[in-house]
Amino acid sequence: MGTGQRAAVIAAAAIFVGVAVWGLTACNRDGDPVSPVSSTPLASVDARIVSDSEIASLPAEAGHEVFWAGPVTGSEIEFANDDAGNVHIRYLTDGAEAGEPSQAYLNIGSYPFPGAYEATRNLANGKGLVRVTEHGGVGFFDPSNPYSVIIAWPQQPNLQIEVYDPEKNRALEIVRSGDIVPVP
Repeated sequence: MGTGQRAAVIAAAAIFVGVAVWGLTACNRDGDPVSPVSSTPLASVDARIVSDSEIASLPAEAGHEVFWAGPVTGSEIEFANDDAGNVHIRYLTDGAEAGEPSQAYLNIGSYPFPGAYEATRNLANGKGLVRVTEHGGVGFFDPSNPYSVIIAWPQQPNLQIEVYDPEKNRALEIVRSGDIVPVP
């Protein structure tokens, strides 16, 4: 197999993985803001409230960068991860319990897989999707489901980020604000 063929196979595999991850993890495709965030309910993964002093240790625990929206007044940060390395940072309010399967909260998902940036960049040109280019990243959202934005950055080529917010179009506002950053 020549170099060009090998590159084409790798690119096709990255796109396939990206589509599969997006299909499994993207929120709310039916427009119902109470459907599950991902294919794995948070109650079945390691979910816990983390203190401000624990935030910096989350990337080491996950084994990769973890993205968040920074501290949000009036909320507690829930960290949930699974065996595949997928991480969710949720901003719980009103005394919500860790692991509670609800889409009532801002949720930042960090999904590691080889070629995530390239896959996301390619998916951003998909039919019916709106391309998002913000703060050096590239991503997309489905205008029929404006609760979730998928984005990736070239500096983290093997990590795809999902921003979900239960308020219509708020996820896009959060991405555009520049608040989605790696945990320090």
